[in-house]
Amino acid sequence: MNNDLSRIGIIDIGSNSIRLVIYETTPEGGYRIIKESKYSARLSEKITKEGRLERETLQAIVPVLLQFKMVCRVYGAARVRVGATAAIRNAANSKEITAFLSDAAGMQIEIISGQQEAYFGFLGVINAFDVQDGFVIDIGGGSTEITLFQDRSYRHSISFPFGAVNTNVMFGQGGNWSGEHVRKLEAFVREHLADYEWLRTGKGRPLYGLGGTLRTLGKIDQKGRKYSLPNSHGYTMYSETIKKFMETLPAMSYDKRKNLDGLSKSRADIIVSGLIIFHTVYQYIGAGQAVISGEGLREGMLHDLLEPDHPVRASTLEYSLGTLQRLNNEASADFLNDVHKIAQSLYRALKVEGDAKEQEMLIYVSVMLYRVGANINYYQSKRHTRYWLMNSPIRGLTHRQLVLCAMIASYSTKSRKQKLSTEHKDILLASDEEWIHKLGSLVQLSAALDNNETGIKQQINPRLNGGSLDIEILGNQRPLLKLEEIDEALKVFKNAWGLKVKLEHISNSQHS
Repeated sequence: MNNDLSRIGIIDIGSNSIRLVIYETTPEGGYRIIKESKYSARLSEKITKEGRLERETLQAIVPVLLQFKMVCRVYGAARVRVGATAAIRNAANSKEITAFLSDAAGMQIEIISGQQEAYFGFLGVINAFDVQDGFVIDIGGGSTEITLFQDRSYRHSISFPFGAVNTNVMFGQGGNWSGEHVRKLEAFVREHLADYEWLRTGKGRPLYGLGGTLRTLGKIDQKGRKYSLPNSHGYTMYSETIKKFMETLPAMSYDKRKNLDGLSKSRADIIVSGLIIFHTVYQYIGAGQAVISGEGLREGMLHDLLEPDHPVRASTLEYSLGTLQRLNNEASADFLNDVHKIAQSLYRALKVEGDAKEQEMLIYVSVMLYRVGANINYYQSKRHTRYWLMNSPIRGLTHRQLVLCAMIASYSTKSRKQKLSTEHKDILLASDEEWIHKLGSLVQLSAALDNNETGIKQQINPRLNGGSLDIEILGNQRPLLKLEEIDEALKVFKNAWGLKVKLEHISNSQHS
């Protein structure tokens, strides 16, 4: 572990489960997960009629907290933050519970208020997506938080004391649902929503979903579609899909539901109650789509701990790339920036028609990460780069953009003979195949033209001249070590762009 990296443990005592996540963090506030542990406690099912959590229930989770504490010690977590949410927060004896558990586990446990929980969920989402406006819904076991954000700023939130576990106890029949019970829970949720006018102010905006209910629905949908990128974060579901779930899952018996592909047996009973809450909110606010977020409460608690004064990043993508480069420093920032300058000058000289903003972003991300596979094996770095990017935690990209960046960054001389979009035709557009070849060959040529690593100072001046791209290389000496690489990259580039390329090396003395 680098000396300037530190480790932080976040423990979330939720209504359904207790989780520990250990993060390795950078001085700039970046992080990656290095360990996660989970224990299914279902505390909200164990609350008595008097609204208490009794000592017997609490005694059972003390060993869990002590083992989490040991894991933190083994992993060298310098700081540990423990938060208790709805089940403990809403219990009649909440202060007694936290005092007992803090003493028994030897860790200070803070009660996360409903507003805090919503705010932390917002922080997790806003730093994981480059989005300006939307709603966040976090369906836990014993509470549901809804937040409205505008211009990347927190605006309104509400925490309701019902979630997937306690509404299943209130309305479900052992995991089996009749039409009448579905309607009762829908009416129950709508009745609570009606008190908040701001819930009606964002019609058509995306709804970002946290928690096991949304992740599970996404997995079921991906399995049914045979989706080619098994990432839950950023997976988008539209109204038709959500309506189909409402028509099928409640009508399915609990025993049949347990065998559904993508649904864990431990969630087969509470998935319906969670779905009904979600669908009711989705319809009520008039959402345009539902997007699954892999980051939420725990990441929000971490952001709040690391950057309490400025926890919201201006650009999720820049923040994510900076963290990935910091933790995977296979190439210097100066070198990558030089390659990007060349790629940018080539692209702009070509005067491309189309979505220039997106294409420049794809070039930028691909350049910044095209050497990441060298961390695994230098000689097979292209193959590893593609796999790494397809499965990496790059935030701020759609699934389509993630696939495109993986293919562009890993582009090689062999790529031009292949149809690269076939495997992901369910995600990519028909026109993307052409752009993979064009932008992939452009990134490859830019890397070949750069001489930062050989110590040769040079300037690249590209200019489109009819059907030819004239590239003037102004430098103090000819880059002998890269001539073969440049020649190979040029062949691929010419083929992809259908252009002639004229390359001219001009020495500084000749130019003066």
